[in-house]
Amino acid sequence: MDDDDARELRQLSAGVFGNRYRAELIAALAAAGDRGICLSDLARARRVPASVYHPPVRTLIALGLVERLAPAAGDRRRWYRSCGSTHTWHSLAATVARLQEHQPTQAA
Repeated sequence: MDDDDARELRQLSAGVFGNRYRAELIAALAAAGDRGICLSDLARARRVPASVYHPPVRTLIALGLVERLAPAAGDRRRWYRSCGSTHTWHSLAATVARLQEHQPTQAA
C-alpha cells in the first residue's frame, strides 16, 4: 500500500470505524488467520508507530473480536488474532476491501 492509498484508507477508516487505523488492523487480522499478528511488525511494515494500533486493538478485544495470544518462550512481542464468528470476520474483511477500492470523488 503506497502512502496515498494508506492516507485515503485511514481517512475512510476514521469516518466508518471511528479510528484512523482500525481498518488496516482489521485487514491484517483477517488475513493472518489463526497465526495472528504482532502489532510492532505491522507498524514497521506500515511505517507508523506501534502505538497507533493499541486503541483499536483494545476496542476489538473488548468487543470479543480479538484475543491476545500467550507469549511464546523467549519472544517479548505481543501477538493478537481474530476470534469469534467467521462470518463476522469475512464481513469485516470484505468491508475493508471495498473501502480500499473506494475512489474519492473530485470536487467540481
